[in-house]
Amino acid sequence: RFKLPEGEKIRFKAGQFANLFSKPYDDVKEETSRAYSISSAPSDDRALELVIRYVPNGMVTTYVFKHLKEGDNVRLIGPFGDFYLRDTDREIVCIAGGSGLAPIRSIILDMVEKGISNRKATFFFGAVTVKDLYYVEEFKAIENEHSWFKFVPALSRDDSDHPYAKGLITDVVASHYGDMKDIEAYLCGSPGMIDACEKTLTGKGMPKNQIFYDKFS
Repeated sequence: RFKLPEGEKIRFKAGQFANLFSKPYDDVKEETSRAYSISSAPSDDRALELVIRYVPNGMVTTYVFKHLKEGDNVRLIGPFGDFYLRDTDREIVCIAGGSGLAPIRSIILDMVEKGISNRKATFFFGAVTVKDLYYVEEFKAIENEHSWFKFVPALSRDDSDHPYAKGLITDVVASHYGDMKDIEAYLCGSPGMIDACEKTLTGKGMPKNQIFYDKFS
């Protein structure tokens, strides 16, 4: 969570991202930036929350996990991106994996705060094992409080006794729907995951112009 300087505010649409800059450290001589989706709600305009997964040898994630300390100043630029909730009445399917949960969290929190209850929304979150899940309690609480929202975690490689769906996230999504031509989708994850989800959704009749994402390499 990054607090903005005194007197400054940020305006962004739920789903957009910001660039976080690292400072020189160890053998890294120049600052480097990476794009991270904003996970907090737009109403929180005095701070930004990001979900950052540690990537071994990743320049910015190494800086964040091993060098950044509470109280340090950092440089953030944003918001950017065309990934945000469209103003329609369509049912929503959100699909994410790993740190791709971040913009979906922002979108769902924004819907809750704005009282958007006329659109059914289901969030499918794909992970490998139980230990890869996070924010489960928060999304389950939203599900319990709002009848329009459903949270479906799915684990692709975990044979333990858990209460979640089993299998690839694309297969889990496909098993929940018939014709999807009147539904719109919001995707965030690896390029490979997005491609696989898009193939599944269009195969179920969803037009490509109703599928939204920002692809990160």
